[in-house]
Amino acid sequence: MEHLCDLLFELSSGERMNIVMSLLQERLKLSHISQKLDLTVTEASRHLQRLSNLQLVSKDVDGTFSPTPYGELAVSLLSGLDFISENRQYFLEHTVSNLPYWFVNRLGELSSSTYEIDTVKVLAHCTEIFEKAEDYIWVQSHLLFPDHVPIIEDRIKNGVDFRGIFPENFDSPVTLLPVVRTRHHVELRILTTEKEAMTGFLHLTRKPEYSAFFSENPKFIKWCKEVYHYYWEGSKPTSISKE
Repeated sequence: MEHLCDLLFELSSGERMNIVMSLLQERLKLSHISQKLDLTVTEASRHLQRLSNLQLVSKDVDGTFSPTPYGELAVSLLSGLDFISENRQYFLEHTVSNLPYWFVNRLGELSSSTYEIDTVKVLAHCTEIFEKAEDYIWVQSHLLFPDHVPIIEDRIKNGVDFRGIFPENFDSPVTLLPVVRTRHHVELRILTTEKEAMTGFLHLTRKPEYSAFFSENPKFIKWCKEVYHYYWEGSKPTSISKE
């Protein structure tokens, strides 16, 4: 743990983190770093020395600094911590313990998202996602709002691949039965299309609620799509579902 503590200590400085993030965008000389981050040359030099001692950045022959491969990797792996720290109150009330660890380790892919707590706005946003889908609509939820059913039916008629995962006691519309699977518990809400995705984690009380994260970022969509596929493969087909 000694090396980890050293790494976290050095990156706990806002100035040093800003230096590394700036160097990820472009190679910079000491004077440029000083000007860009509003630091004195002495301060910038001191921070660069600390980062260099830990081999997070290196100085090139032309005098420019850049992150080392180790530095790039270290910062990329901090994105998950950044995401949960930005949404600390949410994760004090919600759990990811039901998710496989390989998806938890990738929570940083959700960082480019917008959090919405208002139920009316969440449902309205979901409606927009349904309406814009042209390739596929994959949904996992504890329910499906009646207003969304006609939209989904229309999308299916237009060739959109719809899949639904709902609780075993869910009363699915007959028109959707062939593309619905069930689980004993639905622990994670997901709505993903080729254009945008949404996800919401399980509340500690296990009571249904509607706050959610939305994003059009390809990494966010990819995470939701792969998590959905994991749950789809582990769900029970209805008697007339597509296998």
